[in-house]
Amino acid sequence: MTWVIKIGGSLSADPLLKAWLDMLAEYGLGKIVIVAGGGPYAEEVRAAQRCWNFDDAIAHRMALLAMEQYALQLQGIQPALVMADSAAAIEGALRDHKVAIWSPRAMTLAAPDISVSWDITSDSLAAWLAKTIHAKRLILVKSCCVDVEHGVAELARHGVVDAGFEKMVRDAPFKIDVISKTDLESVREGLATS
Repeated sequence: MTWVIKIGGSLSADPLLKAWLDMLAEYGLGKIVIVAGGGPYAEEVRAAQRCWNFDDAIAHRMALLAMEQYALQLQGIQPALVMADSAAAIEGALRDHKVAIWSPRAMTLAAPDISVSWDITSDSLAAWLAKTIHAKRLILVKSCCVDVEHGVAELARHGVVDAGFEKMVRDAPFKIDVISKTDLESVREGLATS
């Protein structure tokens, strides 16, 4: 039973970030793959692209590096997390009863089905990974309040998830939750009973 949990980059300086990572390191052993958002690192890519007008292919590669920087930040905060850059490495970390944190560049650049645009960010990449590793659940942790009544299309319209997320999760064989950073206890309870 594998869950993919995407930790939004907007939590990069949030005091709740450490609580999330500590909880996942304790309750997610052998179950959890963390996907790091891009956060302030991705915002720097957006700013550089606006300034220098380079194409989306370059920005995409830079944004993947931004996700990896944030993943390293998360590992720095919680050293029990194990970096994993392939499906085999993820499987190995989980088999060793660890919590994996995805380093996305190698897998993503080798995947022809991933569009190279800002419509596809860490939300969609987390969904792609969940499909790829046959996860049972995908949870996106956001810094904003999330109205659980809103469907995926409405969340995309409001900018809570990226524009490509709805298409990426169409016919997804796993449960999808988009939650607020304050929903830590409900995730802890779910992990403790799974």
